[in-house]
Amino acid sequence: MLHSIKSTNDIKDFLDKTNSLHDGYVVEVKYNNNGISKIKGGHYFEPAKTKLVLKILVTSIWDAVVEIEFENLLEWQIKDNQSDIFDVSVFFNENNLIVWMDDIYTSAEDMKKGSYVIAESMKWRITK
Repeated sequence: MLHSIKSTNDIKDFLDKTNSLHDGYVVEVKYNNNGISKIKGGHYFEPAKTKLVLKILVTSIWDAVVEIEFENLLEWQIKDNQSDIFDVSVFFNENNLIVWMDDIYTSAEDMKKGSYVIAESMKWRITK
């Protein structure tokens, strides 16, 4: 069952149950865009039809795999240099979009140095 992030309490629950993804490693990334259609004179893009699924091996919680699903993506970037995640940031921005980062948030500029996702929705579950 996927758990939705819709409030700050949901964020706290996610961080508590996943140990903030401490000692986490990205093991799978899957992006899907079903929102591009041909129209007269070009193409029409529907960001609501985008989805990104991350699977993160979290060794600090008995080698569990945490699956995170984002939909309606505004912006995203995944960088993997084979180092572990020590902590994550998850919050709602000024436009009420969910922001996920693989580090502690200090600024929008620093955010772009690592992996991050800005999306309309976030769901998660522990798969192993």
